[in-house]
Amino acid sequence: MPNLYSYVPGGFTQQQPEYFSAPTPGPQSPPPRERTRSRTHAHRREATWSGDHSPRSSAKPSMPPRANTDPSTIDADAIRRKAASLGIPADYSLKNWDPNERPVILLGSVFDANSLGEWIFNWTKYHHGRSHDATKIAGGLWGLLIELSSKLKRSREFYTQIKAKENREILDDFMESGERLWSKLKDLLKACEEYMWRGARGVASPRPEEGKTVQMGKKSGAEFVDAMFNGVKEWERTERLMRGMGTWCQRFEVNCEEILRRPDA
Repeated sequence: MPNLYSYVPGGFTQQQPEYFSAPTPGPQSPPPRERTRSRTHAHRREATWSGDHSPRSSAKPSMPPRANTDPSTIDADAIRRKAASLGIPADYSLKNWDPNERPVILLGSVFDANSLGEWIFNWTKYHHGRSHDATKIAGGLWGLLIELSSKLKRSREFYTQIKAKENREILDDFMESGERLWSKLKDLLKACEEYMWRGARGVASPRPEEGKTVQMGKKSGAEFVDAMFNGVKEWERTERLMRGMGTWCQRFEVNCEEILRRPDA
């Protein structure tokens, strides 16, 4: 697959400096209009990662049901206690995390696989536009994150019910290789965070006496997705991870789905 993001001087839209007087910790989301539109279409989004030997499996994942997010019914203290039990610092934002799912940390915010994929997709769409190749790839990445996370979760939940030693060994191998992919995801996020910090530094304040500040906003979010899909930044790592996740999911379907459907066989 060719590098979609081979750098061309002046080829990227220049972001204007902005200033946010009261930022919240961690990465910010795109403007509400963009997020609302993406949520409207989330459940009928098709897998769109393109290129030779697509890494997507033939079975397209559906968006998993989200936990109840009505602020009046959420037990914030219980969620915070669970976060603490997982070693998540008390000052990290939990608004993007479904506590029933595995946490993924990006700067000062906690995500799950679904919300992280959505966050990346929304920022890519905001930065590049809905019809851009990068947005389509971000949509494919979103689906792959959901598949990897859900398959690892099911494997952990049903492992103790599997009676045949040979089947347990097969599932063990897949869980181990899936965890390696998860580690590579965290390494990729960490690498892209560095570009995000660069976007946050030197944001101009409207008050000249304040000079430039460190603020998370539009520029930092754009830097993150630009790094992830830019051929001279982290695109090679992103592409390798997506191919690895796609291959893993395909092989899991062939080797493990029947084991999980019939754990007592």
